[in-house]
Amino acid sequence: MMKRGFAMMSVSLLALIPAVAAAQEPAGSSSPAAAGQDGVGEIVVTAQRREQNIQDVPISITAISGDALTEVGIRDPRDLSILVPGLSSQAGTSATTTSLFLRGVGIGDFNSNTTGAVGVYVDDVFLGANAGKLFNVFDSEGIEVLKGPQGTLYGRNTTAGAIRFSSRKPTDAFSANAALSYGRFNEVQIEGGVGGPIAGDVLKARVAGTYLRRDGWLLNRVTGNKLNDLDMWAGRAIVDFTPNSDILIRAIVHGGQNRGGARQFQHRGSGIDFAGNPNFADGVPLDGLGYADTDGDLNAGDYDIEGQERVNVFGASLTASIDMGGVSLTSISAYEQVRRRTVEDTDASPNNVLTATYVDRPQQFSQELRLQSKDGGTVNWIVGGYYFHDKLVTESAFDILRVFRDPDDLLGTLDPVNSIGNFAYPYTQKTESWAAFAQADVKLTDRLTLTGGLRYSVDSIDFDFHSFFDDVIIVPVLDFAGSKTFKDLSWRAALSFQATDDLLFYASSSKGYNSGGFAGGSSSDPAQLQPFRSEKLYAYEAGFKSDLLDRKLRFNAAAFYYDYRDLQVFVFDTSGVLPVQRKLNAGNAELYGLEVELQAQPSRTFNAFVNASLLHARYKDFTALAADDYSGNKLVNAPEVAISAGFSVTQPLPGDSALRLRVDGSLQSETFLTPDNVPANRVKPYGTANVRLSWLSRDENLELALWGKNITGTRFVTYVSPVVTMDQINYNDPATYGVQAVLKF
Repeated sequence: MMKRGFAMMSVSLLALIPAVAAAQEPAGSSSPAAAGQDGVGEIVVTAQRREQNIQDVPISITAISGDALTEVGIRDPRDLSILVPGLSSQAGTSATTTSLFLRGVGIGDFNSNTTGAVGVYVDDVFLGANAGKLFNVFDSEGIEVLKGPQGTLYGRNTTAGAIRFSSRKPTDAFSANAALSYGRFNEVQIEGGVGGPIAGDVLKARVAGTYLRRDGWLLNRVTGNKLNDLDMWAGRAIVDFTPNSDILIRAIVHGGQNRGGARQFQHRGSGIDFAGNPNFADGVPLDGLGYADTDGDLNAGDYDIEGQERVNVFGASLTASIDMGGVSLTSISAYEQVRRRTVEDTDASPNNVLTATYVDRPQQFSQELRLQSKDGGTVNWIVGGYYFHDKLVTESAFDILRVFRDPDDLLGTLDPVNSIGNFAYPYTQKTESWAAFAQADVKLTDRLTLTGGLRYSVDSIDFDFHSFFDDVIIVPVLDFAGSKTFKDLSWRAALSFQATDDLLFYASSSKGYNSGGFAGGSSSDPAQLQPFRSEKLYAYEAGFKSDLLDRKLRFNAAAFYYDYRDLQVFVFDTSGVLPVQRKLNAGNAELYGLEVELQAQPSRTFNAFVNASLLHARYKDFTALAADDYSGNKLVNAPEVAISAGFSVTQPLPGDSALRLRVDGSLQSETFLTPDNVPANRVKPYGTANVRLSWLSRDENLELALWGKNITGTRFVTYVSPVVTMDQINYNDPATYGVQAVLKF
């Protein structure tokens, strides 16, 4: 029944195509309907470090404009899956951290020292800290999602791809915009920016900010309070100094805070007691204390701890671009820091079985230099170097089985042998990376272009780890120090053929690399902290990009094959009392798939899109802990089918105002959240839908809208983690709806 329903929904969405892009409007471009034009507009991207029409770039790219981000309600990278099939996220232990997956490639490790397979860049600055990636989607000029290894042009080498956020920059004339939204759960979101010249053409600036607060939607039946609330803000200032037409110096400062609640989970008993014996009541699996949440209400739970999260983010960058005639030089210097403290009810129950406190203090400095030729010649080239330094200090701890302890006799009930006590595992990790890269496009003929690139990377990691029980007395458990250097040569080769002005064929081969390192979870055995190896991905892709019917229809498609070797996999070791987070290398995996993007603008008042992804992703060789063989299993977060579709229709009104209706949705087949592919950690196929009805003034500088996100109220699992005789389960948010006013000056 589920498969048939999924197929019917897929056909329904595909039926949207007589016309199939406002949702996929280009970064930095205006809406076709707003511009009063027929046909899909030109999308300009800078994926290859120079401005190009997206249809001329031999890479699979999805570009989304800042206006579309506002319309769809995208707040951070996790929401992009609404518009980008094949991009998914796995929410971990925090409201501000996530693991991203692209085409089935990703690492579901929520620990702070994890470098994801999907690189996140804001204004060309790579963001290493997980929590720092979710504060930057405001006052946005647009987003580019690059699929496949990005090993020759981008700061940190990544195996899955890259997401590039661009802030709105200072304008030559005064400009301002604002958006105010109120919705379900008393959600208030304010976003705005203002900019313009300060001293003629020499000095320009822009200041922008956002504020988001929302009451909780999850009832704590123990206290009567509502949990999973939001309370965050962020701000950014940009100053452009152009002493002459050949020099641009851009300074950016940004910061933000989160003071909302930590994520509260649903509880699922494992059906065993603390001795490992079966523990059920009327067929319902219980945890070790006999508790089970049996009402099936995803909007309620029983919690003895109401988690809180405190996150502070600060960053600054200085970019200098110098035009030296035939070549240009670009320098990007950046500093980023995050301060996070999260207290979490890890067991998601009314008993104090396990309470986690996560404390992270990452800070990074990066420097990039690029020298590149001017466009238009037979050979366009770029060479550069990149340096990255990151220091991460953590002071995290698990308070284990406090329910068994007498508060008047802490010393007497402290039992490290049976893992009863406050288990702290602070560590410091220092990462230093160097890279040199080069890429060139050679025009073999007027229509045939060969692209080649190389990148040599060196990543050195120093890891200093300690664990101990620290109630009343300190009981040392483990002291570990390790150091490892990883080196790699990545490459890319592509051939593109411009068959006509509106049709491009391309084929490419590339290698991506993600350096090895050390696991960042709680550990009591040196074997758990031995370094894992670098993962390498060999990618082969062929595709075409076309504009048809006098540019009224855009049809792009790509087929790819990935040979994924030594891939890094996050697993839980449940052999002891406390599940231990482990990072392993699977032998290799095989992935292949097909992606199709259809966008259309058949008239000035109607546009639509359908994007689809078909994926096969399997472990070919993976022997995990306790000699478990996962070979043949599906990769984590790798749906075989993913579809997104939507349309926008504008109805003119008397007085030259207009009504606009926008509907979009996404469908996804089943996925697994763990590599063992056990049924308990399976995510069923699901679909979501969003809607927005708005009134626009004559010049579209004022928009009043009614909006709804996840209007079907679809609930699905985004994360599962074993605890102690139980599992914590995270679900997506329920349906939300509200009103919004958007102003532009």
